[in-house]
Amino acid sequence: FKDKINKITNKLKIALFDEVISDAKILLKKKNHQILYNILSLAFQGKGEFENSIEIMERALKINPNNIHFLNNIGLSYYKKNNFIDAEKYFTRGLEVDPTYISTLNNMAVLKKDMELPDESIEYYKKILKLKENILEIHYNLASVYQSVGAYKLAINHFKRTLEINPEFTKSDRI
Repeated sequence: FKDKINKITNKLKIALFDEVISDAKILLKKKNHQILYNILSLAFQGKGEFENSIEIMERALKINPNNIHFLNNIGLSYYKKNNFIDAEKYFTRGLEVDPTYISTLNNMAVLKKDMELPDESIEYYKKILKLKENILEIHYNLASVYQSVGAYKLAINHFKRTLEINPEFTKSDRI
């Protein structure tokens, strides 16, 4: 079983989404394993089929309503459909399950920025940096939010931090 999961995961990594969906559905009929739901959801997201991803995650959440990956993935699918209310609902549920899950914290920060709630977005980014200081993308995103609200000194500090983490990250030195 583990070998089959690894093969499917490798196909997912190289964007063979149709094969992933087919293989995962076949395997799911034989073994109702939670990771297969997650893989299916990611494959549907990769194809831009967010309704199918949501449907899979709804089925998965009936099996395990507190699976942080399921809650994050369904929230992300709703976000991609510009359904910010449902996205926020699932991200919030996910953070109730695990308030330190960086992917959900990041997705909530992005969502809050897109909802034009920069102060809330900043707070989520700060939570992530308390958990793990050296995430380039988080510093970059936080700098962008600071820049959008006119907090230029704070923005510059975080842009500089991205360059300390990776001097080749040219997005930061161009801003």
